Amino acid sequence: MNDRNLLEKNNISAGKERPADGREARPAEGYQEARPANGQMTPLMRLLWDGIRIIVGAFILGLAINIFFEPCHIVAGGITGLGMVMREVLIRRGIDVPLWLANLVLNVPLFVGAYFINGREFIVRTGIAMASLTLSLYISTSWGYKGGETLINAIYGGILSGIGCGLVFSAQATTGGTDLLAAILHHFIRHLSVASLLFFTDFAVIVLSVLVFGMNLALYAIIGIYITSWVADRVVDGFHYSKAIFIISEKSDEIAARLMAELNRGATGIPAVGKYTGASKEMLYVVTSAREAVNAKRIVREVDPRAFMMLTDTKEVLGEGFGEYEAAK
Repeated sequence: MNDRNLLEKNNISAGKERPADGREARPAEGYQEARPANGQMTPLMRLLWDGIRIIVGAFILGLAINIFFEPCHIVAGGITGLGMVMREVLIRRGIDVPLWLANLVLNVPLFVGAYFINGREFIVRTGIAMASLTLSLYISTSWGYKGGETLINAIYGGILSGIGCGLVFSAQATTGGTDLLAAILHHFIRHLSVASLLFFTDFAVIVLSVLVFGMNLALYAIIGIYITSWVADRVVDGFHYSKAIFIISEKSDEIAARLMAELNRGATGIPAVGKYTGASKEMLYVVTSAREAVNAKRIVREVDPRAFMMLTDTKEVLGEGFGEYEAAK
């Protein structure tokens, strides 16, 4: 994945909500971002913020692996998971290789190969993430939670690793390993998210783990991988989902007036023709926050109980008032 695509994915929920009719935008509910007085993050501020997310995310991922996954031999994908498989094989032969060292050695070929695809800046960020993950694995080697049930470890390990991966992805980096491989594949398969590709590459590692740890632990690992992928997507995409509302009513003007007055939301009128009756009507198109959608439904119900209304989640909203487009590099 190149920097531009990562920036676009990271920006889908970062910004202000904008009424559909182009009126003055206002910040989305719950959205906050540290910005200087002119309303824009400086390059240095953005670099520092990305660096914090990379380091914190990689450390969280390392903790998830050593605390929850490794003690139960849950190979939740990744080069680190492959390292766990190799480590177990070597231990059975009397050779104890630290997990942090196996992770570092296995990542080098992918790291070098990705340099020619994803560019220098992306590789520098990923290098920081990989170094942070290695350090986290080294520090937390003896922190394993060995008293818990395997399912509990898979669930909580998946949640923590998903948070860690999501933070790193949102800062235009990966932690190396199959994360890096997923980012490389996304360069060629753009219709799938990095987190989705991560699921498939990690699944391949799980297949190999069956030969060493058995099918039972592999099934637990699949649970961990799914949770990791789901949480990572939520962290990257954000939880600030908006609602797109389509309203067809004989009282569209009155509904639009109340939406603008009570919610401070604009509405766009779109000409529509009912194919059953042949009657021409105006369809309102409104974008609100998820919380405001509740009041929008109330307003429509009070004005016209017979109105036809459809609400959909808007996962990616880009443009003025919402996520900002980044200039191509």
